[in-house]
Amino acid sequence: MSEPTSQHSVEQFHHCLDTGDGSGCSCPIHRDREREPFTAPLGLSFADRVSAEPITRQQAATIYDAHHAYMDSLPSVNLAHHGLYYQNELMGAITYRYPLLSKKRLHFGPDGEVLPEPITDSDIERLPPELRATSRRIIPTVSAADVATTEVVSGETIVEAARICLGVRMANLASATLARSQERFVQSKACEDDVRYLLTFLRADYEGAMIRALRDKGWICTGWTKPSQAGNRDQKPIREHYKWRFLCPIEPTDSQSTFNRWSP
Repeated sequence: MSEPTSQHSVEQFHHCLDTGDGSGCSCPIHRDREREPFTAPLGLSFADRVSAEPITRQQAATIYDAHHAYMDSLPSVNLAHHGLYYQNELMGAITYRYPLLSKKRLHFGPDGEVLPEPITDSDIERLPPELRATSRRIIPTVSAADVATTEVVSGETIVEAARICLGVRMANLASATLARSQERFVQSKACEDDVRYLLTFLRADYEGAMIRALRDKGWICTGWTKPSQAGNRDQKPIREHYKWRFLCPIEPTDSQSTFNRWSP
């Protein structure tokens, strides 16, 4: 896979934002368009102008191929692909799939609420120095005594929101469109009755509105994943980075957060 070119840069989440004029790009965002898609400036409320609509696998794959800095392929087994829109103009894509690992260990409190992994100060000190303050800020403090039960859940009960990808530079658009897409997926037939949680990963060295948007929508940072290349798959640059792991119980899904709640 090629590294991001000068035409592309990576910000906040594992999505790639186009910084050029889009000329020569054949993805569904820029193809057959005489001008760049409209982008709202920072400070303009736009949460009620975004939407998420089903798109084909081919449309999603073409967007990822042109604008995704980390992964150049799309698995064939996916539950749904959403186009991310602003004022009815396609801006990006997101794919829902079952996670690659079939089982995950979750921790619960006495009332059945999802808890993060019990993390000690020594665990945090083993993180890179630049990530330690963020970990203390976004991961709720939980001790082993707070955990009432631990359950290994099957992959069929968890769906990953993957490849959140934008083809334009627009402040907080990823936050708003992820919220819309989450609501659309949970209400769709693609979200089976057995699905209990949504899962996503945020590259740990990115800051911005995405963390706040996830928390506003009921996501809980349950810990982090360490850099590790998969032994049975092609090596990818994204696997060389720490990532925050976020989990969201399917019920209840909070109402759409406002732009002001995402703004720093």
